[in-house]
Amino acid sequence: MVLLLLADSHCHLDSFKNPEEIMEKATNLGVSHVLTNATNPANLAPNLLLSQSIKGVKCALGVHPVDLLRLSNEEIEASFDWIESNISRAAAIGEIGLDFKHANAEQRVLQETVFRRFIELALDNNLGVCIHARYAETKCLDILKELNAKKVQMHWFTNSKKTSQRAVELGFKISCGPIILHDDDSALVVKDIPLGNLMLETDAPVPFKGKESDPSWIPSVCKKVAELKQVSAEKVAYITTRNFTGLFGG
Repeated sequence: MVLLLLADSHCHLDSFKNPEEIMEKATNLGVSHVLTNATNPANLAPNLLLSQSIKGVKCALGVHPVDLLRLSNEEIEASFDWIESNISRAAAIGEIGLDFKHANAEQRVLQETVFRRFIELALDNNLGVCIHARYAETKCLDILKELNAKKVQMHWFTNSKKTSQRAVELGFKISCGPIILHDDDSALVVKDIPLGNLMLETDAPVPFKGKESDPSWIPSVCKKVAELKQVSAEKVAYITTRNFTGLFGG
């Protein structure tokens, strides 16, 4: 059997007790590229270490907008300084963004302020950004457009045809994950996203149908995208992996 060359463009390898075994299982199924994302001060260094110690793993350094709300100003500044100091070893800035679901007005202002700082840092270093947007999709796109960000991954951005198409018009990449295996609405959104703008992800270890996901699920996501678009899995694998390496490096 010839394995497809695949990439998991968004996961959190540091959340696994055995990331080396997880990667070995995924690699045996053809998943040769993985981007692991930091989300808070505690897992910045662990994610960077994984990218330096496991073949095929790259890391994005950032602070998740929900985690941000649990940090003091001193912790936010320390995190930003650490990321800035280690940015030459990162493949992207992430996971960053806006999440207004449980944020009050003051917290939304804080999220936006930090979001803008991270985007500027990425632009200054010619790095891509991995974006989390929940209940703030339009606001995220507005800020990215305003700051002229070009190297953008909209992570799990498959809830709305309208916002996904706007992201496509802005030239951004959109990553889709195992949700399309179970949710028809998300699958239909992905069906309309051009392959040239699409990447595959798991957001592992996020569970689906009661089972913890991991990067070895990527072949199933690839197969589903191929079915939706009525093209070969080989074509989906080639283009989505090319999109990954174009944004995050080979």
